Amino acid sequence: MSLERTRPGGLRRLISVWVVVSALAACGGDPDVRDLGTRAVVIGIDGADWKIIDALIAEGEMPNLRRLRDRGSSGPIETLHDIALSPVIWTSVATGKTADKHGIAWFMVDRPDGTRVPVRSYNRKCSAIWNVLGDHGRRAVVVGWWATYPAEQIGSGAVVSDGLGYHGFGSTARDGSDDHKTYPASLFGSVSALVPAEQQVTAEFARRFIRITAEEYRSSMYDPARSPKRDPRNPIHLFQEYVITAQGYTAIAEELLAQPYDLLMLYYEQVDSFSHLFMKYAPPKLEWVDPAEFERYRDFVAEWYKYQDELIGRLLERIDLERTAVFVLSDHGFKSGERRIRSEKTVDIRRAHLDHEKAGIFLAAGPHIRRGVEVQNVSVLDIAPTLLHYLGFAVGRDMDGKVVEEIFETEFRKPNPIRYVETHEDAAHVPAVPATAIAEQPGDADLAEQMQRLQALGYVEESSPEIHNNLGRLKLGRGRVDEAQREFEKALELDPNNAAALLNLGMIRRLEGRIAEAEHYAKRALQVDPNSINALAQLAELKRDQNDLDESIRLYGEAMAIDDSQPFLFLGLGDSLQRAGRYDEAERAFRSVLELDPDSFEAHYNLGVTHLQRDRLDEAVESFDKALRLDPDHPAAALALNNLGDIHLRRGEVEPAVESFRRAVEASPGHLESQFNLGSLYLSQGKLDEAIELLERAAQLQPDHELVHSRLGMAYLHNGQNQSAYKSLLLVRRLYPKNWIAPLGLALLHAGSDQPEKARELLDESFRLGGDTARQEAANYPILDP
Repeated sequence: MSLERTRPGGLRRLISVWVVVSALAACGGDPDVRDLGTRAVVIGIDGADWKIIDALIAEGEMPNLRRLRDRGSSGPIETLHDIALSPVIWTSVATGKTADKHGIAWFMVDRPDGTRVPVRSYNRKCSAIWNVLGDHGRRAVVVGWWATYPAEQIGSGAVVSDGLGYHGFGSTARDGSDDHKTYPASLFGSVSALVPAEQQVTAEFARRFIRITAEEYRSSMYDPARSPKRDPRNPIHLFQEYVITAQGYTAIAEELLAQPYDLLMLYYEQVDSFSHLFMKYAPPKLEWVDPAEFERYRDFVAEWYKYQDELIGRLLERIDLERTAVFVLSDHGFKSGERRIRSEKTVDIRRAHLDHEKAGIFLAAGPHIRRGVEVQNVSVLDIAPTLLHYLGFAVGRDMDGKVVEEIFETEFRKPNPIRYVETHEDAAHVPAVPATAIAEQPGDADLAEQMQRLQALGYVEESSPEIHNNLGRLKLGRGRVDEAQREFEKALELDPNNAAALLNLGMIRRLEGRIAEAEHYAKRALQVDPNSINALAQLAELKRDQNDLDESIRLYGEAMAIDDSQPFLFLGLGDSLQRAGRYDEAERAFRSVLELDPDSFEAHYNLGVTHLQRDRLDEAVESFDKALRLDPDHPAAALALNNLGDIHLRRGEVEPAVESFRRAVEASPGHLESQFNLGSLYLSQGKLDEAIELLERAAQLQPDHELVHSRLGMAYLHNGQNQSAYKSLLLVRRLYPKNWIAPLGLALLHAGSDQPEKARELLDESFRLGGDTARQEAANYPILDP
């Protein structure tokens, strides 16, 4: 009997009852929803990457994804960066909203009694797309999606929650109540029978992925007859868990696809999990990889991608692409080849985000979808709005994503313009789950095993309210300082000695310029945990800001003696070394960052600055260019472009300098230096209107900037705007009495107004302050000759 095709009976009879209920619920018309005759299937594949898929397709593999891409629209999809965790991102996919709105911020949540459980559906603070469809009498079907246990009541739809399989390396609610794992609850018996037991994963199947003898596999595998507990550090045990989850969800989806639906959403985590486990062993062999381990696991990732394609093929057998659109997406990509980071642990969760590529995969095919089109600028936040629009719904204005309109054919777009409503929330989101599910108390043994798994894999320390810290950091990144502070204070209420919360509050005090208080929080965190590298790093940053560079360098050294695998420590150390003029050591530190994270924009940028400090211009250009190629939209892109413009100017390359400064201004309109530099260049070229516009913007950014107002005053003067020139130059003369440009410009204004005595007095002042430089500049103005 083939494991992945097992079909226990009874499911069809059970679902047929649900379908009758669905048909009755859908009879009424809804003026707010248009019936476009569309339906969709969404297949989420965590961590899937086009580079790996393209290589396999080129070898004639993955025919199902190739077929879908050929007949549809596809391209990269941009992930979220604030909290790079699967339950967070996949909840954003389902809601179209960021974590600060949907409220899912970690794998686990704290309960009032101090216990901790996997993140639940009722922790979500807003409606998911399946709630919206259910509220309007449409049939949504959800299989295995993150944070769907306990299963919500969604009208005529069905939910097979993530409590039925393994997610997050075993951190989900698989040990929760069977009564709450599906909606309707009566669905559970039949669908759970489709998820095989771990011991059913045979050696023959395993050897497709792992070069291992049958005897070795059987001696390493989890078998409840031999061991009561699964070992989260045993890759074979993890392999079994993920195989049965993928096969079970596929079998369930196959059955549900045979029934009426408007939207079916299915989630696969295995590509990401297996990439974390085994990508390090993929060819080409990395220097530090054990040769025996390389031989054992070298084919794993590629083979699983092929198997994932086979699972998609099984689903496509149940989908009529002439009537149903299929969306395939991932939450991010995954590094491969020479760009992999060094990681010698089974699963290195603390650095797992470094394995991820920012761009995942996006694909859509079916009715009204353009064929053979490559799309750009798609975000994981865009999926829910796009699906709502395709299914005839208005899009909530409170969603953070947009409709990816370019994937649709003109014949669909013209008669169906995007419609909006303010929100799909009636009030504060109330989870439609049984009260018994919210009150459910997991057993001590279940909690202990969940925490053991998370601690073994590095997800969590003994007591740490990560959800509040994560939400606080997210809100701080959006400039909502007061809300962030409240989240950090909540974390401290749960654990008064929580080092992360103390450091986060210290970060706020540092931003506010309250340095002594920031140091106090960092030292308290260090008192709680003397081995806290984050506390040592924060103290090192504070010392660097106070120009105590020797102490900063010493503190970074203390942190790296504890853990030298963290890129941010090498970055901070390199910055302090660079400021101290120890350029060779700084360069070594930044190159160490690139060994750990080859895609670090910050490391390449700082290397460029280090080269620039030593007048190694060619190497500086190479480093800045690399940084910009890696991430042209990085917040510091304007700094790199501005530095490139400076290098071009040093070389006398005026037009390339103009182009670099122009790109810097476009990248960051709030970057004063690039506005000033481009404005100054335009002034030297006689492009007065362009110069004035840029210098005025720079003056708005910093109203008392000496050089900006000096140049702006001269630009006004050359452009005949004498009153404005007088105002700017007078400001400089009063604020900066050693500035020679201001009295020179004022002398020109007085000379032009037939006030020779005042002009002579100001000119003498300029010569006294500026010496020969002022005299040379004055020689350019014949009006000053007398």
